Amino acid sequence: MNNFLTCILVESIDLVKTAGPETNYTICGAPVFLYTLDELKKLEANQIILSCKTEKFMNLTLNEYEKIKVTDKNISDIIKNITENNKTGTLLIATADVPAITAKTLKEAYEYHISKNNKITDLTLNDRDHSDNDFLGIYFINIEKFLDFISSAVSQDNEDLIGKISSDKPDLYIVSDNRENIKVKDSFTLNLAEQVILRRIIKRHMENGVIFHLPDTSFIHKDVKIGSGTVIYPGTILEGNTIIGNNCEIGPYSRIEDSVIADNVKFMNSVMIKSQIGDNTTVGPFAYIRPGSKIGRNIKIGDFVEIKNAVIDDYTKVSHLSYVGDADVGKSVNFGCGSVIVNYDGKKKHRTKVGNYAFIGCNANLVSPVIINDNAYVAAGSTITEEVPEYALAIARSRQTIIENWVKRKGLNKK
Repeated sequence: MNNFLTCILVESIDLVKTAGPETNYTICGAPVFLYTLDELKKLEANQIILSCKTEKFMNLTLNEYEKIKVTDKNISDIIKNITENNKTGTLLIATADVPAITAKTLKEAYEYHISKNNKITDLTLNDRDHSDNDFLGIYFINIEKFLDFISSAVSQDNEDLIGKISSDKPDLYIVSDNRENIKVKDSFTLNLAEQVILRRIIKRHMENGVIFHLPDTSFIHKDVKIGSGTVIYPGTILEGNTIIGNNCEIGPYSRIEDSVIADNVKFMNSVMIKSQIGDNTTVGPFAYIRPGSKIGRNIKIGDFVEIKNAVIDDYTKVSHLSYVGDADVGKSVNFGCGSVIVNYDGKKKHRTKVGNYAFIGCNANLVSPVIINDNAYVAAGSTITEEVPEYALAIARSRQTIIENWVKRKGLNKK
């Protein structure tokens, strides 16, 4: 697409008036404008320039799209600057509130614009009884024609210039696919656009070998990566920059945010945030992996287990009803049911170390900071406050006492 220039109006005029800055709106975890921007990048334009007024938006764009020019100038000032030496070519002006538009449609519209030798081509929903709601806010316009608009316009404001383009009786290009022509004006139309884009995201993963059961029940963010052979069960939510390896089973009804999961992992009915899991590990059901956790390979994290900011080495088992927080756990450790690492003293949180091959009995409390050395055992029901040497058994509970006939003497017997 030679001699082609693209310029996006970041602020959707209607949306800003009714609902505030557009950057507050996201679709599948990304700002609305990024979907339009991604499609524009596929056009291989000479330049892509973002005209915006919102500082938050400008910083986000600069960080993620370094090769795209961002400015707070109006379109008229942009065009004046870039046409000092060359006043020919085609300009694409697009408001960023049509996130479901595709590069394919834009290319076809551009080819139509060129083949008809149009001065202006306006993308619209239909060719009958036009109202303002029919126009998508996407225009192809010859640069010479746009310079004429600038010279004759009373105001150089973006909104006024776009209004002048619309009122100049442009030729119309009809976007026939209703999935692409959704303008985001409020939360309702935002939801409509998100449904379209979410289906595209899931379709892309399916084409790459991912299996979805009841895909309409899953919610997958734009930048999530999923390996081939992985199965996604109903009710799964994958957010942020999450990476899922090959041949995993995720769900049902699980949420994973900004985390990395290796290959052959089973993750059932659980939540994981900003953490890592190694190969062949099983999590859940009903586990909670909190930020900062690094869980190794061939590990079992069972039901009603919470892991927080902990490093757990390979082959360890935390099977049920346990809390492991702020801890460094070695390989092949066994945590019995109800075991707790007591990491908070009321003011500060402390770390505990559990060595390789250690055994933590049921309902044991490890009061941080404490060290359980390699091959040490902690008896069930113990509260440990001091270091346990290697190969030692730590018992920290009162000895059992039997008082014969106590029930009868107290008159509590039922017979």
